[in-house]
Amino acid sequence: MIKKTLLIYLLLLFSFLQAKSYTLYLASVNSVDLAREHYEKVRFHTPEAYNVIINKEDENNYNVIITEIATKKQAKKIQSFFNLLKKYPNSHIKIFNKILKNNVIENKKLIAEVEQNGKDNEQKYQENKNIEETNEYKSALQMYNSKKYQEAYTLFYKLFLRNNYNLNINYFLARSAFSIKRFDESLAAYERALIIKPDFNQARYDYARILYKLKIKKEAKNEFNKLLKTKMDDKTKTKIKEYLKFLDIKKSKKNISAKVMIGISSSSNVNNGLDNIGYRLPGLGSIQVTGEEPISDSASSQMINLNIFKYLEKQPIRLKNSFSLYNKVFFNEKSENIRVVSYKPSLTYLNKKNSRIYNLEFAIDKIIKENDEDFYAFSLSPRISTKNFMSYFKYQKVFYVDSTDKDNEFEKIQFYGKLNLLRNMNFYTNINRTSRIYDLRNDIDNITFGNGINIFFDITNKNRINLNYEFDYSKYKYKNIGFNSIRKDKKHLIELSLIHKLNKDSIIHFSANHRNNKSNQDAYIFNENEVQINYLKEFFW
Repeated sequence: MIKKTLLIYLLLLFSFLQAKSYTLYLASVNSVDLAREHYEKVRFHTPEAYNVIINKEDENNYNVIITEIATKKQAKKIQSFFNLLKKYPNSHIKIFNKILKNNVIENKKLIAEVEQNGKDNEQKYQENKNIEETNEYKSALQMYNSKKYQEAYTLFYKLFLRNNYNLNINYFLARSAFSIKRFDESLAAYERALIIKPDFNQARYDYARILYKLKIKKEAKNEFNKLLKTKMDDKTKTKIKEYLKFLDIKKSKKNISAKVMIGISSSSNVNNGLDNIGYRLPGLGSIQVTGEEPISDSASSQMINLNIFKYLEKQPIRLKNSFSLYNKVFFNEKSENIRVVSYKPSLTYLNKKNSRIYNLEFAIDKIIKENDEDFYAFSLSPRISTKNFMSYFKYQKVFYVDSTDKDNEFEKIQFYGKLNLLRNMNFYTNINRTSRIYDLRNDIDNITFGNGINIFFDITNKNRINLNYEFDYSKYKYKNIGFNSIRKDKKHLIELSLIHKLNKDSIIHFSANHRNNKSNQDAYIFNENEVQINYLKEFFW
């Protein structure tokens, strides 16, 4: 008798262990048509061997699950796979001692199930409409239309918790989340809206643009291509083709871009003429000296820049060769004319983990002046930048072409840093030290500390105003014999500018600035007012 009882227990235990399996719950929705969308997505990402089913708990609750998973380790592995895809973050695992068979809707029965639930769908449709007539919904929409996106997001999120299958709630929740840079939530809300209404082209267009902005290139391209197969206006189709063209360019291993600039400017003091042209030299017996008067003139400027890029395969590294030619011609003061020829090769590395960009640039510039004081400038500059911060260190050496100008040669060490304080404000600092190469002059060596604030406002999507203020303090190393003192300068720069965007490749830049240089030595006190208008056009191949 004892042996028979023991045998029965062993058989029951064996059958229990055999029947035990794990089930992964992925999604729970309130309509069978939504469940079908999730079912198809899960099927797309999983092998045919996986038993993906829809379990109907009641008339308003459908679960998309994977059943009959042999081990908990395997269930967690499947769960981790969907986490990597950023799908179903609230999935969970349950243990079942028998195969789940009750209330299972097979895929082939889904269409019939939808027809049977037609009345339920009509009721849900009416509920959707009713919630859009509430004060909460109207307030949320008003906040969105008033561009109060944080308030709109909070209100639409509360509405979403009450009714997560409403099309408009999900759509405006997505747009509000995007406006306050909650990109993951925005993507999820757009995906829900597209599950509810797959032919909602505006939602798909916005969804594709976010994918593009986040550099999820493959998915963005797929969504844009889906849109091209639908009926839409020619203007939107043109924009989509431009996005696709740029996505294709980004995938290319070699890119070429060019910039062309033409402009005109007018200055009240092109030669740094003095406020008081008559001054004395106390170190030389207070003799009277006459300096240059300020000369006002206008000038035309032209610039062409060519950039050739090469992206290393399977590496976040970019090589760039940049060639530039700049020319400025004054209408009257020809002695102030200047031309600059530049070659700047650089290497850029993108660290995707912390979104930092590291850059190393070498530059060769030839400066050609009308008075034949031509010189070369060689520089090496490592740079680091993030979303809110950028800084670089630069070493530069200057050599004159004519041997008679060798005493003017110098080297400069510079540090520059810029920090985004607010969404529309940044602070920058600039420290540089200039040292003579030969001991023939004592008016070259100096150290300069500069600080500035830049504030900008987007008036419209095509117009931006910039206000910039900069203060520089310079102290020279050696005493000036004529003035019997060490030179100290304080420079103030105030600039107001407007950037008008003509299209995505061209802008017009208007600017006006005032520069004031104060010094303890009268030979370096001057003021300048300048206005400029520049047109800039970019090309891509």
